Amino acid sequence: MSEEKKIALLEEVLEADDRGLSPAMRLDEIPGYDSMTKLSLMVMAEDEFGVKLTGERINSFITVEDILNALQ
Repeated sequence: MSEEKKIALLEEVLEADDRGLSPAMRLDEIPGYDSMTKLSLMVMAEDEFGVKLTGERINSFITVEDILNALQ
């Protein structure tokens, strides 16, 4: 899957489609990036990519690029 498609999925999960995301964007700068969003990210990663993300792994993410790299 292309990076653009991954970002589009993340924009949906993070409800950031009106602002747009970039790989360098810090997650702590995204309004609404909270525990519910992290759960949604876990579900999306498994459903779309077959990747199981633990809470510990998600908490280690700092930028959008960190998420993109985990969705390989």
